[in-house]
Amino acid sequence: MTGTPAGAATLRWVTMLAWLLPPLVELPLVAALSSGVPQIGRAAVFGVPATRAVVLFALAAALAGVVAVLRGTTGVARAAVAGALSIAAGTVAALAAGFLFDSTFPLLGVLPAHSALALAVLAGATLREPTAD
Repeated sequence: MTGTPAGAATLRWVTMLAWLLPPLVELPLVAALSSGVPQIGRAAVFGVPATRAVVLFALAAALAGVVAVLRGTTGVARAAVAGALSIAAGTVAALAAGFLFDSTFPLLGVLPAHSALALAVLAGATLREPTAD
């Protein structure tokens, strides 16, 4: 399937969408839980308003990364999106570490940790050079 240009393009689409799915599902859930449950909100490393801002920034960076890869952008725009994804992955990883190690809800840290991994993979995919299809 990947021997043809159409197969490679399809595989790239599916791969990027698969790595986009964890941040799109898990991060809003973490933000909703930290907003809705006071104990979780107090346990959040950044507090509730900053947690919402981190989640919003991470979602915007993830969407921009997928668009940059699928559209085949190059140069400074691609590097800027990869940088934003790296920053988002770091802040989401810090949020995960706070829940994992300093919270009464340590299993809640698995969601942002998985999302941080997905954001880091998206950053790496954004930095790769586009291939001609």
